[in-house]
Amino acid sequence: MLDPKLHTFLLLVQCQSTTRCAELLHLTQPAVSQHIRALETAYGVKLFVKEGRRLALTPQGHRLAQLCRRLATLDEQIAREMRQGDTPTLRFGATLSIADGLMPAVLPQLVDRFPDIQFHMVEQNTHVLLEQLENGLLDFALIEGNFDHRRYDYHPFFVSRFVGLCSPNSPYRVFRCLRDTLQAPLILRESGSGTRDIFEGECRAHNLAVTDYVSLCEIEHIPTLLGLVAAGKGITFAYEAAAQSLLAQNQLQVMELEDLRLERPFHFVCLPGSPQSELLARLARAVEQAAENCISPKG
Repeated sequence: MLDPKLHTFLLLVQCQSTTRCAELLHLTQPAVSQHIRALETAYGVKLFVKEGRRLALTPQGHRLAQLCRRLATLDEQIAREMRQGDTPTLRFGATLSIADGLMPAVLPQLVDRFPDIQFHMVEQNTHVLLEQLENGLLDFALIEGNFDHRRYDYHPFFVSRFVGLCSPNSPYRVFRCLRDTLQAPLILRESGSGTRDIFEGECRAHNLAVTDYVSLCEIEHIPTLLGLVAAGKGITFAYEAAAQSLLAQNQLQVMELEDLRLERPFHFVCLPGSPQSELLARLARAVEQAAENCISPKG
C-alpha cells in the first residue's frame, strides 16, 4: 500500500492547493502540511515553493512526483496480480506500425505459447503508450519510437529498415536523395508518433523540415496512409515492416535514397521492478522469436 504521506503529496501535486487537497482527503489543512513537512525532512529536500496563490514543485519535487507515480503504478499492479484468478490478463500496447505490420502474425503465436494468459492489446503512438505504461494502464508496450532508456526495462525484438515509399507507377520512384523528395506531396503520421519523430530527426540532419515539402497531409491510420501512397497521391516515410503486405503485392515501392540508410529496432518496454518481471522477460523473448519467424528484414 502506498504510504499515506506520498498519497497526500501526489494529490497536492494535482491540486496545487493545501485547502483543496485537505477537502478531498477529508483531512485538516495542517495535517496536509504536516505530511509534506515529514517528507521534506525524510528526504532532506524542499518539495514545493509558493507562486502566487498556488504551490509549484521544485526540481526535487518533480523527481519525487515521478518516482511516486511509478510506485503507485507498481502498487496497483501488485494489487491486480493478487486479485486475478487462474487466468491472468496482460494489457499491452503497440504502436501503429507494429500493430499493423507485425501483430497479425505475432499475436497468434503468443496466444498459442501462453494459453493461460488473456491478452488485451491497444494501438497508440509512442508518446501515449509510454504515458499509459507509466500510469499503470499497460503491463508492457511494443514501440518503434525514441524513449528514455534510463527509465524503463526494455528488450529489442526486431529490426526494420526505415524507408521512403511511393507507388510503383508514380514519378516519385526515380528519387535518389532526400532533397529530391521535397518535390512530392508528403503524407505522414501525426506528431507524437515514433515514425514522425524519426523522420523529422532525419530531416534535421539534412537541414530540411517537413514544411519544405510541396504539401503535408497528416494521417493517423496507417492503412489509410499507405493506401493514399499506393494510389499515387504522395510519398511517405515508414518502417518497411509496416508496409510488408503492400510491398509484397507490388502496390508500394521503396525509394532507394542514397542518403537514407536507417535500420531501427522495435522495443519491448516495461516498468522496472514489475511484480510480473519474470513473465514479462519470457514474453519479450517470445515476441522476438515470433517476429523473426514472421518476417525476415530486407536489406
